[in-house]
Amino acid sequence: MNLEELVRAALAEDPSAEPVETGAYERFLRRRRRHAVAAASTGLAVVLVVALAVGAALVVGGGTGKVANPAAPAPTSASTRPPVPTVERPPPQTTLPAPPPVPVSPGGVVRRERQGFELTLPEGWGVDQSITRDYAQFGQPWLVISPGGRAPAGDDRRITIHTAVTQPSRYPGKPVKGHDDLAGQSFSPLSGHRTEGRRPDGRAYAVGDQGALVTYMIAWPYRCQPADQCPEAGPWRVLQLDVEGTGGQEGLKVRRLARGLVDSIRPVTNALPPAGTLVEEEPGLFADAPVVVGRGGRGDYAWEMRARKGSGHDYWIETRRQDGELYMGELFSAQDDHDVAWIHCAPSKERVTATLVSGLASEQVAMVRLEVEGRPPVEVAAFRKQGIPFAFWVVAPLPPDARPLAFTSFDAAGQQVAKGTGFAGYADGCR
Repeated sequence: MNLEELVRAALAEDPSAEPVETGAYERFLRRRRRHAVAAASTGLAVVLVVALAVGAALVVGGGTGKVANPAAPAPTSASTRPPVPTVERPPPQTTLPAPPPVPVSPGGVVRRERQGFELTLPEGWGVDQSITRDYAQFGQPWLVISPGGRAPAGDDRRITIHTAVTQPSRYPGKPVKGHDDLAGQSFSPLSGHRTEGRRPDGRAYAVGDQGALVTYMIAWPYRCQPADQCPEAGPWRVLQLDVEGTGGQEGLKVRRLARGLVDSIRPVTNALPPAGTLVEEEPGLFADAPVVVGRGGRGDYAWEMRARKGSGHDYWIETRRQDGELYMGELFSAQDDHDVAWIHCAPSKERVTATLVSGLASEQVAMVRLEVEGRPPVEVAAFRKQGIPFAFWVVAPLPPDARPLAFTSFDAAGQQVAKGTGFAGYADGCR
C-alpha cells in the first residue's frame, strides 16, 4: 500500500467513534511507571508511512520536581521505510473541510507564508493537490509534490514539505543541550543514518537516510517580536522534507532533485528577521504558553496548578509550589482518563511539612470528596479555566502522615461522575 492509499484509508475511518474507557486509568498509571512515553505525532503522522515520531509525555516520578526528557525513538529494523506508530484509537473529529487548491504561479512558484518558505517547482514536478488536500483535512498543512503533480499508481516518488520542531539537542548546525523538556511540545526526530551540511546561504541542515525514505531538516527558526511573546519552541523550528522513492538506481535521480531543492528553497515572512507585520505560524505547531488555572495555600504548602495547550491535540497539566518547584507534570489527550489524582509531599519527601493532593477531572465535575484513612472525608470545589477542557481540584494541607484512600467527583446536581482509588506520585502517602 502506497502513501496515497494510506491517506485515503485514514480518511475513510469513522472519526466520531467513541473511545473505550475501560482500563484507561490503569493504562495511565502504567505510563507513569515507565517515566517517559514516546507519543505519535498528531493527525496523519500516526497512520502514514511518512511518520513523525514524537517525543512526549513527560512524567514526574515521585514528586521530586524532576521531569523526564522526551525520548526520541530510534530505528529498530533495517526496513527502508519507517515503522508506522500504533495508537489505541484516533482522536475524535480529526477531519476538516477540504481546502482550496494550492496556488501555483505561472512560473511554477509555490509560496507558504505561514510556514515561511517559497519554492520553484522542479522541472517536470507539480503540486499533488489530492494528497496535499487530504493532509490538510487532518489538520496537517503539508505540501506534497510529485512528478507531473500526480505520480501514477505504484510510483512512490514524492516530496512532502512542512515545518516541524526538532529537539534542541539535535538542532541542525547549532545543537543546544538542556532544553529538550519543553512541556507539551511535540518533536520530530530524525531517523536513519544521519549526516549534516550547509546550504549556500549558510543555513545548516541534517539528513536522515533510511534507504527508500530520506528526510532533510533545514534550520528554519521562527522569527517574531517581542521576544517575550514568542513561542518557546520557535527557535527550534525546522523545514522538513520527506523524500520518498529514493531507493535503487532510479532513486538516485530523486535524491539529486531533492538535494537541489534543499539548496534552492527560499525563506520568506517569519523565517526572516522580523520586519513589519508578523505572519503567524500554522496553528498547532507550537505549544501554547502555560496559564495558571488556580492557586492557594500558604507557606510550605502554597500551591499552583498550570495548564497549556500542547502542540497537537494534547494538554500539559502540572502542579507546582508557588516558588516554582515542580511537583508533577503530565501530558493528557482526548484518549486519556480525565479523572486522576496525585499525592505530593511538601516541600519534599526529605522534609515533609504537609501532604497535598491534586487532581484532574471531567469538565462537568463541580465537587470532589477525598477519603483519608482514619479521618473524616474532605470536600472541595472544583475550578476551571476558560479554554482548558478539564476541571481541577486540590486538597491542601493535610498532615504529613495522611493517607488518601479514594476520591469521588460529582457534578453540579450532586450526581456521581467518577471514583478512583489510585494515586500517582507517592501512592502510599508521605509517611
